[in-house]
Amino acid sequence: MAEASALEELQSELTCPVCLELFHDPVILECGHHFCQVCIIQCWEVKADELSSCPKCRKSCARKLRPNSLLRTTIHRALALTDPRVSGAGRRCGGAGLLHKEETVIHSKTHLFSDLNSFYHPPAVTAVTLDPDTAYPCLWVSPCRTSVRMGKIQPDLPNNPERFTRYNIVLGSEAFSSGRHYWEVEVGSKTAWGLGVAAASVNRKEEISLCPEDGFWTLVMRDNGNGTSEYEACTDSVDSLLYPSKPPRRVGIYLDYGRGEVAFYDAGDMNHLFTFNDAKFKEPVFPYFNPWPIINGCNREPLTIVTPHWR
Repeated sequence: MAEASALEELQSELTCPVCLELFHDPVILECGHHFCQVCIIQCWEVKADELSSCPKCRKSCARKLRPNSLLRTTIHRALALTDPRVSGAGRRCGGAGLLHKEETVIHSKTHLFSDLNSFYHPPAVTAVTLDPDTAYPCLWVSPCRTSVRMGKIQPDLPNNPERFTRYNIVLGSEAFSSGRHYWEVEVGSKTAWGLGVAAASVNRKEEISLCPEDGFWTLVMRDNGNGTSEYEACTDSVDSLLYPSKPPRRVGIYLDYGRGEVAFYDAGDMNHLFTFNDAKFKEPVFPYFNPWPIINGCNREPLTIVTPHWR
């Protein structure tokens, strides 16, 4: 009963304060309140001669509407639960075999509650810093340990066990072995980069793949050398190219260690890019950064850990 009550309360928070219906194409204002895109535009059109303000808190705000695809996806899941055609009856869940319809609905509601709870009570932004002792010798880590760029090889660096000596990789200082964590990285106009997480035991001295089988869960932007770039989620399968609607300038990385999820977002509008599921972590993982080589004089910008806009 407690979970059902909490679920109803959270679902009520998915209601647009203007039309009193579930959000449709939800957008967020500078003040942090959400509205249907059509609703807020109509509100402002009615008061065309007045300064723009939030209909809920009345604070003045610029007419900048940031879509929230994470909220939209959550609402779609909520709607799916009300449709018996998508209740999941007879569908296999994991390796547990066939589930009865009632069991499946309960199972789905549990996951929806978790998703809603995660949205309205997101993980605290994790303070991530870079560990210079892991950095490839051509990587220069800033004194504050929040930025890394490619440069000339640094002489006389110790070949300590933690250091990557074959690839342009540096790891974060923080080891995660439980909980949910979120951080953002400014990639700007770089033409190539790699981000994600890496297991503590990854090979740092020899040839590797940036895939889960070698302990990496990464998303990369690759420069093709002909003026174009491509995005790829480095899965264990061969076909994992991504086609974002626009190049993200800031990337959000979300880690749920217990559920084995590593998700990537365009932090500008929280548009979902890719999620690794069922990672089944068996050891701590570290944030992963790869600023990629300088190609044809391009890609000199650093990767910089930044504070999320909504914090």
